[in-house]
Amino acid sequence: MKRYILKRFAESRIGRSLLHSWHKLIHLHNSPKEIAMGFAIGAFIGVFPTFGLGGIMAVGICALFRLNYISAIVGSVIIMNPVSTPLFWALSAALGSLIFSADAQLVKEAIRNGSVFGSIGKITYIYLTGNIIVSSAVAVISYFLVKSLVQKRRKHHEGTHA
Repeated sequence: MKRYILKRFAESRIGRSLLHSWHKLIHLHNSPKEIAMGFAIGAFIGVFPTFGLGGIMAVGICALFRLNYISAIVGSVIIMNPVSTPLFWALSAALGSLIFSADAQLVKEAIRNGSVFGSIGKITYIYLTGNIIVSSAVAVISYFLVKSLVQKRRKHHEGTHA
């Protein structure tokens, strides 16, 4: 059953796009650390609300620190997609609400109707606080996961061509 679900996902448009992005990422000619750092930056920016400026920000940060901007863009696309976006929004709202002892439903409703950033008010601070924590956690987890996967892939690749 699990294989069937994975196969169906891989055949979907989103699945094909994510797999294509992943294959691009693991074949970059940078070190695993550089690829993972770029990916983590992209993941952070992908989850954090950048109002359409995420790609520009990712490329700028990667240029500043001499990291691979392709891995940042791939990280942003893989992490923040139509499937995961509602999950990260809800998690950010719930976490911020927990920190500020606020009603999570008010924050979720503001996200749904697009008013969370309408005015800099309590709901915006609640959401952004939760989102900064979620974005940071996603970036850290992404860094270690991608670094490990790229290292394993390269080690396996070297073993088959030695």
